[in-house]
Amino acid sequence: MRLIFLLMLPMLLFTSERIITLAPSLSEIVFALGKGDELVGVSEFSTWPEEARKITKVGGYSTPSLEKVLSLNPTLVIGQKSYAQSISQISKLGIKTLSFELDTIENIKNAIIQIAKELDCDPTPLIEPIDQAVALVKKRAATSSALKGKRVLIVYGLSLDLNRGMYIAGRNIFYEQIIHLTGAENAFKGELLSQPVIHYEGLLQLNPDIVVLIHQEGTDGQISLEKAKALWYTVPINASKNRKIHIMQKDYLSIPSHRIAQSIKDLAEAIFK
Repeated sequence: MRLIFLLMLPMLLFTSERIITLAPSLSEIVFALGKGDELVGVSEFSTWPEEARKITKVGGYSTPSLEKVLSLNPTLVIGQKSYAQSISQISKLGIKTLSFELDTIENIKNAIIQIAKELDCDPTPLIEPIDQAVALVKKRAATSSALKGKRVLIVYGLSLDLNRGMYIAGRNIFYEQIIHLTGAENAFKGELLSQPVIHYEGLLQLNPDIVVLIHQEGTDGQISLEKAKALWYTVPINASKNRKIHIMQKDYLSIPSHRIAQSIKDLAEAIFK
């Protein structure tokens, strides 16, 4: 009997998963599903929840250290399809992998559902707030046509030199979906570009009615929010004339995890202002 127990002990020790996530959004989802204690490795950019900071970092989105991944003896590695090469390399090592698109609200929900299924969890507590946020914004938009035809431009980051290229939210991504939920339009009309770059002349041509600047502290240097907004108010576009320039600093706005529920509400609120 003792011999049987000793033979089974290694199996008992490893009944839980040993998970590595290659993006902050994915580690957030795992934590939110109550499986954070099974994370043994995360992306170097994973900082939320606070416990994620203490977990071994395996590298960036597209540059995980295979040596470090192997050293952590994972049973499951979760990544993004946009960095397929990394996932493919890990899969070839005989490690189980999952990969997801996280570009739209629907794909984010699908990732949550599939990860929950893999980890034998209930995704409902994460999915319901997303659906509720969508319904809330739709309901508000239905009561007013004030944003109909209004062009919204979402810009990533702050700069004190608008002649330099600026990244904006393009087509077919969750930012554009949130804009549409409010009844407004994406100021950018190009095709198949999720994160295009425009310059000052392009900004004038787009002439947005509303501009939302998404800024994460520490990513754009020590730029004064007041100076950045004052600069935008000098640009001859409708958003400047109508004082519709908004700066948003919440970290989750750029992370496509279950916290998209809060992003939907906050971005919509800024657009409705």
